[in-house]
Amino acid sequence: MRYLALAGLVLLTGCATQNQRHVGIHDVPSSTVFDLQKPGTNDGTVTIVREQGLWGAGCSSAIYIDDRSVADMDIGEQLVLHVPAGSRKLSLVPHGACSADRLDVDASVGQGENKTFSIPASGMGLTAQTASAPAQAAPAQPTPAEAPPKA
Repeated sequence: MRYLALAGLVLLTGCATQNQRHVGIHDVPSSTVFDLQKPGTNDGTVTIVREQGLWGAGCSSAIYIDDRSVADMDIGEQLVLHVPAGSRKLSLVPHGACSADRLDVDASVGQGENKTFSIPASGMGLTAQTASAPAQAAPAQPTPAEAPPKA
């Protein structure tokens, strides 16, 4: 009975540890980035974040810009690409333990502009992130001293 309890404790201890690869968002390792890392004078940036999660952990995402392979991403990774300003096609091809059809989105970017895209942890999607509009202050209400005189 003691051995059974000890074996159960050992198994539970293994479940309590976390692989650091699955904690937080981190940069794609340089060994899996093939192109578009050096900024140019007329470049914009395309940032791609593959969300964190265990669903899809065995799936990698091949990233293409204008049909050129530029990187391979896993869950919890982010990638910043320096692309020439203009009309660009961003593509994603899931592979590994899962596979799906190629996904293409418009990644047109202006000089100095940054566009951010998100890939769910499953690796089965590619969406543009919209920049939130800055909050605008409500117009100030006049105080009684500033209120116009009544006629």
